[in-house]
Amino acid sequence: MPPKDRRANPRFLAKPENRIRYGERSAAIRDLSLDGVFVLDPDPLPVGSELTFILQTSHAEISLEGIVRHSQLDVGMGVQFINLSAVSKRRLIIHIASLVSAPSEIWDT
Repeated sequence: MPPKDRRANPRFLAKPENRIRYGERSAAIRDLSLDGVFVLDPDPLPVGSELTFILQTSHAEISLEGIVRHSQLDVGMGVQFINLSAVSKRRLIIHIASLVSAPSEIWDT
């Protein structure tokens, strides 16, 4: 039995077209919640790095800020949202409503 997820907000599987843009980089995302995102980037930023980025969805671009909380070389990074504006939060809620819950097995990486 997989360990119980202790996060306050559930994670949802990203759609294939969901990506983030930060700096000169663009990367797919694995999953998303109201608290953060897991970015599939084989050369992730180090833990503690702060970044401003755009989440691209099929219907909107959402401006976000975050801090890297987990980083795994050749896999990606977990980014916790910080300074979430009311507009960005509303757009994020609308987008998440269109996603499917993520299975708990993917949270182990």
